[in-house]
Parts: sequence; C-alpha cells; structure tokens
Amino acid sequence: YEGFNSCLFAYGQTGSGKSYSMVGYGTNKGIVPITCDEIFKKIELNDQPDKFQFQVTIQMLEIYNEQVRDLFAKTSPSGGLKVRMNPKSGVEVVGLTEWPVASYKEIDERIETATKN
Repeated sequence: YEGFNSCLFAYGQTGSGKSYSMVGYGTNKGIVPITCDEIFKKIELNDQPDKFQFQVTIQMLEIYNEQVRDLFAKTSPSGGLKVRMNPKSGVEVVGLTEWPVASYKEIDERIETATKN
C-alpha cells in the first residue's frame, strides 16, 4: 500500500464558524469543497491508469463530552466509539463507517446525511 491519508479537524465553541470554514455557505466555498474539487481534478488528469489507481473515501465523526460518535450511523454504542493505535495503520476509530466516493457531489451528499444524524 502506498498513498496518502488526511484528516481535517475543527475545534471551537458553538457558533464560532467551524461549519462555515469547513463547508462554506452559498457561493463562499469552505475548505472541504475547495480541497475535494482539486483532488478529483488531479485524479481526472491521471494519464497512467495502469500505473496509478486512486481510492477516495470519507469518514465523519464528532467528539462531544469526551465521546466519539460516528456521524454516518443513526445510533452510537454506549460510551462512544473506541480510539486505538493500530501498529500497521496508526490511529483508528474502531467501527467508524467509511464510504467510497468518486466525486465531490458524493461527498456533499454524505455530509448532508451526516449533518442530519
């Protein structure tokens, strides 16, 4: 396995602008749509599909009152999800839902689902 992993973390008081910075509003795009648009543009420019393959996935979680919650799940286990150190892949959240996505439109749809949960 070779590749990149990334994490985007927002922290702050309620109403401090985390969602606006991450997702944006109206024509003012946030960090997530701008970055995702660029990632998918780069993937489309792949002129060596036999040599390079791409897989993009999304996970979303919330840490509130020291409990980790999967934003794609309707319910959470008592005490929240567990965060563990995996010797091969690093830090992981056990049981966190992961969705493959092929465009920012799909990411936007998943974010919409997550914010409803």
